[in-house]
Amino acid sequence: PDLQLWFVEGRDFRSPNAMPDGPDKTIWGAEQLNWLKESLLASDATFKLLISPTPMIGPDDKRKTDNHTNLGGFRHEGDAFFAWLDENGFQDKGFYILCGDRHWQYHSIHPNGIEEFSCGALVDQNSRVGRKPGDPGSTDPEGLIRQPFTSPQAGGGFLLVELDPGPGGPSLSLRLMDIYGEERYAVTQRAPKGD
Repeated sequence: PDLQLWFVEGRDFRSPNAMPDGPDKTIWGAEQLNWLKESLLASDATFKLLISPTPMIGPDDKRKTDNHTNLGGFRHEGDAFFAWLDENGFQDKGFYILCGDRHWQYHSIHPNGIEEFSCGALVDQNSRVGRKPGDPGSTDPEGLIRQPFTSPQAGGGFLLVELDPGPGGPSLSLRLMDIYGEERYAVTQRAPKGD
């Protein structure tokens, strides 16, 4: 197939936010994490999209403790998952993360090359300007994350994803739109070499 989606559940299996971060703290739970890894390895899809309710790359606010980007949050589980993605070469397998729960749109790239797109807030009233790599008040004060795009000002919108099977092989368009359907930012990803 050209496209396969993974939707992970982030509430039913999660440890308390206040629990100290470490190998026993989880958002996903062992069973769901094993399913995710096994099914990603088994997938022959050209493009693989992980739909995460919360961000995995960010950056996010330093003060928070409720997602995989947060120091003191669930960072250990997030770091372990990114190490696993790296060990299995998912940077070259058409794998992308699409996330919600941030009130700004962005396209960020983890130091290992995995990319994340945040859909942002749907309406202007819930939107805000986000944290940038290198911001001391962020989860990435060292600026290790690359961020080709972040919303320059507060504003609602959505992420539009389009697959084009194309005669020369499939491509995936990821477009960050405003509330009126006007494009703010777009990236088109081509099929990975070897697909």
